[in-house]
Amino acid sequence: MQQFLDKPSINFGAVRDGRRSMPLWLDVDLTAARSIAAGSALSVNIAGNSFYIDQDTANVGSATVHFQDTNLGASSAPLFVSAGFIANVPFTQLLIENAAQAGKRLRIFYGVDIDFQAGINASIAISGTVAVTTVAKTVAQDSKIWTQSYKSTTAMGANAADPIFLAAANVNGAEIVRADIFCITGGGAMQLIAKNGAPAGLNDGTVLCTGFAASTNPMKIEQPLYVPPGVGLYHINAVAESTANRSVLWRFL
Repeated sequence: MQQFLDKPSINFGAVRDGRRSMPLWLDVDLTAARSIAAGSALSVNIAGNSFYIDQDTANVGSATVHFQDTNLGASSAPLFVSAGFIANVPFTQLLIENAAQAGKRLRIFYGVDIDFQAGINASIAISGTVAVTTVAKTVAQDSKIWTQSYKSTTAMGANAADPIFLAAANVNGAEIVRADIFCITGGGAMQLIAKNGAPAGLNDGTVLCTGFAASTNPMKIEQPLYVPPGVGLYHINAVAESTANRSVLWRFL
């Protein structure tokens, strides 16, 4: 008796001879309507505790199924089933009701202790607002996705803003991927500034980077920076430049 209580993974002898986990199937034609009230419900004499409806949505319809055990006086709750429905319910017969569905069938797979699971064509639907966040990557990664570039060797006068891009061009925001700015003057600070118009001097706007113009080291941005929509990007030096070399890589979002 124990062999009939064990699960198939324990009692593989019963699996091999087909007593335990052999999947069985039958088709129920849904062309004609059936209901308990009209006395036309279909009684199907099959037994098992694993129940699955084929996922052939082009040909498989829907129905209401009562899982009934003949030893019980009352019928079980009505369950609406359609393509892909899976249940682990013990039953010794089924009672089926359905609306008329021309050309449709209910293909039922059943058996004992069969682990039916959703197939690879099952899907997940996402509704509502989904938040998307831009995550900064390494320079090596981000340098491959820049789409805009700027370069100039024009020496600018004191507090004369050099536009990298204007606010009108930045509709959805921008990501600065890399910037290298080298200038020589008699001394003074230089800055990369984000603002909705040309800055009039240092610190006039959002300062993204600051350097010292007399230094031999260029002002650099190597970590991606975000510039909001409707904001331009400018370079400005506190004193007149004698030599300049500016390059910026970015992408509009």
